[in-house]
Amino acid sequence: MAGQNRAVALMRLKRFEEAETLLRLMVERFPQSPAAHYNLACLFAIREQVDEAFGNLQKAVELGVHQVPHIKNDPDLANLRQDERFAEALKIAGEPFDGSIWPSFPKPVYALAKEGEVVLGERNLGYDPKVGLFAGFVKPESVDENQSIAKGQGKVGELLRKWHEEGTAAGNRGDFYDNHDGDHSNMNFRGFPQLTRIEYAEPLRKRRLHNGLQRYFVFSGITLGNSSTAITGGPNWRSQPRLALTQPNGARMLSLHYLRNHLYFYPEHKDHDSGRNGKKGGGHGDVFPANTPYLVISQGSSGSDRPFMNAFAAMLAALRPETKQALARSPLLMPTLQQVFRRSNRNVESDEDYFSGKAHPTVFDSAQLDPEVMVRRAHELKPDSLPPFAQFKVIKEDTPVPGRDFFDIRPHQRLFDTPCASARVYKSTASSLRFTLDAGASRDLSGKPLSYRWEVLRGDPERILIEEKDANGSRVEITIPWHERRPVLSGSAMESNRVDIGLFVGNGEYWSAPAFFSVYFPDNQKRVYDDRGQVLSIDYSLDHYVDPFVDTPRKWQDKYKYDDEGTCIGWTRFHKGEKLGQKFTADGLLIIETGKNESKVKTKPVRYVGRQLKGARTVLIQEIQ
Repeated sequence: MAGQNRAVALMRLKRFEEAETLLRLMVERFPQSPAAHYNLACLFAIREQVDEAFGNLQKAVELGVHQVPHIKNDPDLANLRQDERFAEALKIAGEPFDGSIWPSFPKPVYALAKEGEVVLGERNLGYDPKVGLFAGFVKPESVDENQSIAKGQGKVGELLRKWHEEGTAAGNRGDFYDNHDGDHSNMNFRGFPQLTRIEYAEPLRKRRLHNGLQRYFVFSGITLGNSSTAITGGPNWRSQPRLALTQPNGARMLSLHYLRNHLYFYPEHKDHDSGRNGKKGGGHGDVFPANTPYLVISQGSSGSDRPFMNAFAAMLAALRPETKQALARSPLLMPTLQQVFRRSNRNVESDEDYFSGKAHPTVFDSAQLDPEVMVRRAHELKPDSLPPFAQFKVIKEDTPVPGRDFFDIRPHQRLFDTPCASARVYKSTASSLRFTLDAGASRDLSGKPLSYRWEVLRGDPERILIEEKDANGSRVEITIPWHERRPVLSGSAMESNRVDIGLFVGNGEYWSAPAFFSVYFPDNQKRVYDDRGQVLSIDYSLDHYVDPFVDTPRKWQDKYKYDDEGTCIGWTRFHKGEKLGQKFTADGLLIIETGKNESKVKTKPVRYVGRQLKGARTVLIQEIQ
């Protein structure tokens, strides 16, 4: 599993030769691994080595890759879709599979803690095929009744010690701390002596499973963790959270942690700094393509995550024993801590502020932390009086046609779908898009009836339309028009190209942590629409930063043409540096020859592929088929 993730990361970084070497070694070592064959098929498809790609795809299907929707929509396989062998592979994948899917692991044993530390080794690992992560079996030390709940920590420490003496604070017994940056930026774990630290045995460290984005493990206990690291060089620079949000299954991995009592903390590094392309502030603004409740991202670089970890460890300790026990048995522990944290920040001055963007930014500033308020609110929670859980599904949406309504190597606008966060990249030429969201699966731990609030947290509330589609507001249709870059909040120096819609569910006592629906608008485009909402032109060549994992850059401008009745009859494309334009039909076919009065004589289909340039940068090009 770790090797597969490493190979996928190398592919995303366009380090194809390294990825191929690693995957070939894995196929040699584990010839029955469907994942190794599938990832090798993706690599060959990206590089347009079609025959090699199909050889590995067919083998992967034989070995158990039978997720037809994933295969069909995987952008890495885009170069295979027009080949008749692709339809055959889908047909076979759609048939029942009776074999056993590699890998299998022997029964693991628990790693036992000693002196506040547990060392995780290979024999302590299982594999959970349902979630695609290693299961790390760790066990804390036996309870020491005399062990302090907190050392120092100012007023927060005083409150924790008082409540602990009274028997009303659970403390951190059974809680784990996972430092994932090689002890580069540890939290103040000595201030919380009951925490158990997870360390990694040498074989796992040699495989680099202890460092960077935590994407490999789910542990057998409540876990707080961090990695104060980032990818700082090359064209694909990014923070660890942005890496997770833009890699295959990355957001799903974050949601699995969140709903299994894990929460990780990462710095934004350079992904959230005011300015634009080096102007006024030296940053690029907020370049995250989505917002989620699954992480806490701190403003700044190395070490900026520490105050947040300390505050959350204190919140865990402040929970009443019966409350913590009830939360730990459900998926509500981390959503509850997120709700308390977001409601308690200093800039959230009223109940109504909680339903605004100021309470739910992508990145949090430690100057707004109020740990004392956080622990007091956590301590007040009772098992029968807890915030409910918000989740939703996208059940219907406008679906643009590739090659006609948008141009990219990816076949759709979907970035990810997870229970508490979904995200789209606005690729369509349409002036607005509609989405139907259903939050009916939200729930309260005690079965209390729920109410629903859908709020515009980021974007223009005057232009975004939210229409309720049922009696209680659990189902809504949201219409989101194209947005230009704008401040994240009125008067803010921070700008972004994203709309966030927040879902909150209430049970009469508390409102939930938010679930997010995000739409990202590529910043390197300039669009012009007429009064009827028809696109007149799109210039894709603006020199503004856009994550290449989200939208492939290209250098052309399209100008659209309509008949007297307002029906689009095609567009003319002007490539940068070329004076003569190429004419396209309304269906996206390139016009090769025209007759008199511009009547169409000959057309050819066009496909869009990525081409790697020097410096590992990939751009979108068109090829006549």
